[in-house]
Amino acid sequence: MTLINLNPYGPLMRTFRRLALAALCLLSLAAGTAAHAGPIAEFDGTLADSWAHCRDALYQSDPAHANDKAAIEAMTAFRRSWAKLSARWSASPPPHYSEDPDFTQDMTDINEVAEDALRLAEEGDIGQARSTLLQVPALLSEMRRENGIDSFTDRLDAFSEKLAEITEDSFDRAELSPPQVVALIRQVSVLDYLGEQLEKRAPARVAEDENFLAMVEDINAQLRGLGIAVLAGQRAPVLAALSDLRRAFDRFYLLYG
Repeated sequence: MTLINLNPYGPLMRTFRRLALAALCLLSLAAGTAAHAGPIAEFDGTLADSWAHCRDALYQSDPAHANDKAAIEAMTAFRRSWAKLSARWSASPPPHYSEDPDFTQDMTDINEVAEDALRLAEEGDIGQARSTLLQVPALLSEMRRENGIDSFTDRLDAFSEKLAEITEDSFDRAELSPPQVVALIRQVSVLDYLGEQLEKRAPARVAEDENFLAMVEDINAQLRGLGIAVLAGQRAPVLAALSDLRRAFDRFYLLYG
C-alpha cells in the first residue's frame, strides 16, 4: 500500500531546513573570518610600525645623506619594536603565517640582525650597520613569498634592486660605448615598467592620495630624464640623472615602503 504525504508543508519545511543550515554555515564561516581578522590586523599593524623604523634607519644611514645620530635613534627604535613583536608572535604565529614552519626562526633572525646593526652603529661603524640592516627587507620579502602574501613593499624592493645595478663603475669614460648604452637602455626599460607598477598596484589606502601620486610622477619623470641622458651617450648627465632619481625614490620609499 502506497502512503501519500498529505502534509502540504513537508517540502517547504525541508527547504527551510536546508536554507537554515546553509545560513548557519555562513554565520560560522563569518565568525571564523572575524576571529582571524583581529590577530591578522594586529600583527600587520605592529609589523608596519616596526618596519617604518627600519626604513627610517636605512634612509638615515644612506651615505648620500647620512645622519649618524638619527640612524642610531632609528635603529634603536627598530630593535625595540621588533623585540616586542617577536615576543608577542614567535610562539603563536598569526593566522596568515600559521602554516609556516620557519616563522619563529625568521622572527628570531630579524631580531638578531636588528641587535647586530645597532651594536655596529653604536660602535661607530654606520656603513657596516647599514649593510647588516639591509638583510631585513630580504628576510621579510622571503617570509611574504613563502606564505603567498602580496605586498607593495615587494614592488619597491624590486625597483630598488634594479636601480642598485646601475653604479658609477658602469661608466669608465666620459663617453658611453655602444654596449654600455644598450645595457643601460635595458635597465631603464625595466625601471620604467616597475615605476608604472608603483601607481597601478598602489595600496587602496594611498591610491587617491595626492602626495603619493605626485611622488610617483616625480619618479617617472626622473626615469624619463635618465633615459634621455643615456641616449645622449655622456657619462656626466647619466650620473646626474641617476642621482636625481635615487633622491626621489629614497623619499618615496621612506614614506610608502
